[in-house]
Amino acid sequence: MRPTSRFHVNSEAPRARGVCDFCGQQWQHSALVWQFEWVGPRLQNQRKLVCPPCNDKPQPQLRTIVLPPDPIPIMNARVENYVSDDNPLSPLGVSPNFALPQYGSRIGNLTGAGGINAAFDGVLAKQSWLSAANKTISNSSFNNYVGINWQGAVAQLNMPSSLLPPVLKHTLSAVVITAPLDSATLHSTTTTFVVQASPVDTSVFGAWTTVANGTAPAAGASITIASSQIAPNPLSQFHRVAFAGDTINYISVAQVQFSVAETGGNYAGI
Repeated sequence: MRPTSRFHVNSEAPRARGVCDFCGQQWQHSALVWQFEWVGPRLQNQRKLVCPPCNDKPQPQLRTIVLPPDPIPIMNARVENYVSDDNPLSPLGVSPNFALPQYGSRIGNLTGAGGINAAFDGVLAKQSWLSAANKTISNSSFNNYVGINWQGAVAQLNMPSSLLPPVLKHTLSAVVITAPLDSATLHSTTTTFVVQASPVDTSVFGAWTTVANGTAPAAGASITIASSQIAPNPLSQFHRVAFAGDTINYISVAQVQFSVAETGGNYAGI
């Protein structure tokens, strides 16, 4: 099919004929225009002669956005304390709901059943299959534990130590341990526990400082370690409760509650 002509012949004033690079229709060559498109911060000629209906408006989304300069800072600025805001401290003597992420991150190896967070969700009455427990049998000695990192999960920033966020530390005023409703802490066997503190998180038992100890509660029962029973009681970033296992039965704990002795300390360095 022959394209529609937009070319008019005038013997008294002859003019050149041209074909649109887009639609192929014949036009007066003088009526054809160059097609432009945004390339980075400027318009670039696409080297295509097109008729007026085919001439597209340059697409602005292909244009580089030129941001204006930052405003001039003010004198004596007062910026928000983001480190303190992002790491709120628990009130004096309160056992907070550790299921809330602002109270730090949980640590431990009782990842079976309900997982580590089940020991800090604020629910005291629960079955062993909803508690923090071993995935299979218990580990030997006191290598079965749950605890808390008061600092929370902080990214390792590549910057000078003087500019890193302060390390959050606490001492303890009380610890409450609750066994599941249907099981003692070591299934049907009596076992013991230790409360420990440390400046660093490690799975090595001897690297922690033992600040209290006792006999784990029976099924459905709780045991409270008062402040007078906690010694020494250093400011620490990590606290945990470790239970003695027998490599036969499994460890399960329904709840571990840490009460802090102060609103907390912001101490640079470890």
